[in-house]
Amino acid sequence: MTPPPEARARRHNDYDRYIANEFVPLVRARLACEGRHGQKFMATGCSLGAYHAANFFFRHPDIFDTVIALSGPYSAKFSVGDFMNEDVYMNSPLSYLPNLTDPAYLEPLRQSEIIIATGQGRWEEEIIPETRALQAILESKNIPAWVDFWGYDVDHDWPWWRIQMPYFLSHLPNLKPAAPFSLQDP
Repeated sequence: MTPPPEARARRHNDYDRYIANEFVPLVRARLACEGRHGQKFMATGCSLGAYHAANFFFRHPDIFDTVIALSGPYSAKFSVGDFMNEDVYMNSPLSYLPNLTDPAYLEPLRQSEIIIATGQGRWEEEIIPETRALQAILESKNIPAWVDFWGYDVDHDWPWWRIQMPYFLSHLPNLKPAAPFSLQDP
């Protein structure tokens, strides 16, 4: 049985808190042990993963400075329909981004690398309007972003994402290969 929308939204906020308050500090502590301090992270994803990448990125500009989101929904409607409460609102970039006004929050977003892309082929019909809405919000906030609409032959499917992700990664000016590390104790 599917939990009600308010329970799903609450659990998603639990997941967000886990990533921001437990996982990221663990990774940062591990990196600090290796002499790597103050690094921010990149969030990437395709389809539902693009939603998660964008949501984490926009909610936590103190943690993330780069996002590549391919073919993602950017409102929480895909999960909860028209239901709205604070938990849903905080997990729906198309809902909370228009209301952001704090320069201390917006400025890091303006200094970040943002790539949002979608095809216009099969199964992208619901994604395209949300991508256009996100583009309009970012423009209204003077947040630079590369929003790219690929052709009508580009479907919502893995073969295209396997082409798109390396393409966009190759265009990140400051991307340097990271030295491998482990979360395991040495």
